[in-house]
Amino acid sequence: MWSKIAAEVAADVVVREYDEETDKRDVEEMERECDETGPHGKPAMVSDLLGDPVGRVRHFPSHTMLVAEYGEGRKMVGVVRGCVKTVTRGNSISVKLAYVLGLRVSPFHR
Repeated sequence: MWSKIAAEVAADVVVREYDEETDKRDVEEMERECDETGPHGKPAMVSDLLGDPVGRVRHFPSHTMLVAEYGEGRKMVGVVRGCVKTVTRGNSISVKLAYVLGLRVSPFHR
């Protein structure tokens, strides 16, 4: 005998580049939600974007910020910042390093 245990979920996650004009308020709200989670209701980590969500990576020549949206209402559920930097190690040979900074996932979608 076969029975269906769970309903199918049709909601999709969309990852796209950050748009400061439309996403700034949602990013700040999601960051606050992430700060409020922790053991015994205490913040596990507190971050302040100082009004500029891209501030941590803006000074790198090659940087980006991506946002993840979920469901039909396109609720923001995640953010990640990344950049590429050229560095040297004591000699004249330079290499490129990639940084992933500020990965945040809404506590309701972990």
